[in-house]
Amino acid sequence: MVSLSADRLHLRLLKPSVKPILLLAILSRLFVWILAFLSSYLLDDYDSAADVLFQANSLLQKLFNLTFRAFLRWDAFYFLHLAEEGYVYEQEHAFFPVLPLVIRFFGNYVLWPLEWLLLKKQVLLLAGILVSNFSFVCATGMIYKLTLSISNDHKFSLITALFYILTPSNIFMSSLYAESLFAVLSFMGMRWVMQGNFWKAALVWSVASGVRSNGITYIGFFVFELLKSHAGGCKHLIKKILSTVLYSFVTLLGFIIFEIFGYYKYCHLHSPKRPWCDSYVPLNYSFIQKHYWSCGFLSYYEVKQIPNFLLASPMIALSLCGIYTYSNFDWQRILSLGLQRTKPLVKDENQPTVAKGKTVTSPYFNSKILPFIYLWAVLLFYAITSMHVQ
Repeated sequence: MVSLSADRLHLRLLKPSVKPILLLAILSRLFVWILAFLSSYLLDDYDSAADVLFQANSLLQKLFNLTFRAFLRWDAFYFLHLAEEGYVYEQEHAFFPVLPLVIRFFGNYVLWPLEWLLLKKQVLLLAGILVSNFSFVCATGMIYKLTLSISNDHKFSLITALFYILTPSNIFMSSLYAESLFAVLSFMGMRWVMQGNFWKAALVWSVASGVRSNGITYIGFFVFELLKSHAGGCKHLIKKILSTVLYSFVTLLGFIIFEIFGYYKYCHLHSPKRPWCDSYVPLNYSFIQKHYWSCGFLSYYEVKQIPNFLLASPMIALSLCGIYTYSNFDWQRILSLGLQRTKPLVKDENQPTVAKGKTVTSPYFNSKILPFIYLWAVLLFYAITSMHVQ
């Protein structure tokens, strides 16, 4: 029976359809929950804050704590507090508002009947877990469709989605974190950019930049399109520049609105004003990351952080290898924004192509992936130099 089911799944995976990918994503969420539950149940927690925060009064509430406490760790406490009470403390402005607002909506208007059985905090935690896991499943389907639209290769798209499912950060993608919601919005915008729907991409990325600050880097896709545009005359160039500015501004809106909110709160309503209010560019996000979280250029480069760099080293090495492999296939292409290429143009880049004496069949070397390689390199550099690298 198991063999028959496996054969059926294998046959489904061979067909260009997103349904088996979604099924695997759902099963992966169940597997992650089982691992989280077992680890939380079998191992003593060094952090008992979840049990202290959720003072259970009934058997059902105690069972809820036991079942889901593994998902309430680290940043999840901040998102839960923001969903319940909003922005009370300055350091909470390191966490962007879209996810807490979504959690509050689902907790207050969709799951509100559960408040008869569970604590308010428990309902909000459940809402956050459901949002994150649903977003992860949607993101898996979206990255499959994105890859398919770029490569027109079902197998390559399937492998991409499978590796996304196997991400080392799986527990964060299922917990009360913003990564999964940010991922589905990111992939959705990327797919629209690949289809030439720049306005749709800018609009969805404006929401993404209100989920995580990384969303502001997506203006690079519009800048890339502008820089590689070299025909059409002066009038066409001016039109392209104006369009790029508009798309970029819309993409930045989520970040900008949140910054305006913070400026009004701490530079007008708060007395005395916070130190960053008189900066040349008064960004509370930069100040908060540096002041409260020790994030900044090379700020994390301390001897005591060596274990964290070692923890991140496999993904850093994989990223460097991926960027180098793509670049080494055609350095002229990578250095000229794709305007010049060593290998000849072919109608279908998924067919075997000879370059530098090598026969290449992988869709990974498709020129449409070029802006994603640039994005990968920028984010890798930022992660290594300015973030909590682990």
